[in-house]
Amino acid sequence: MDSELEKRLRVAFRDKLRLLPAELHAARGRTVPVRDPAALPLSTRVLLKRREVAEVERELQNQRQEFQQRMQRLERRRQQLARRREQHRDA
Repeated sequence: MDSELEKRLRVAFRDKLRLLPAELHAARGRTVPVRDPAALPLSTRVLLKRREVAEVERELQNQRQEFQQRMQRLERRRQQLARRREQHRDA
């Protein structure tokens, strides 16, 4: 199930990783409009891409953590229900 979530997230973020012509890119804390990503120097494009990948990785990690917490809550809930079921059988 975790790999299924990972696949969906990769598909969802694939478009986010692409540099769009109308997209604003951060440069030393300031935003600079970019008309054509190909006009940027290669080193700048690589740095921007790395920054975007790092952002997506952080988001993916956050979502994995939320998913893990959700699964733990569900497991605790299942255990509670199993205990209640046992109590009702005994009664």
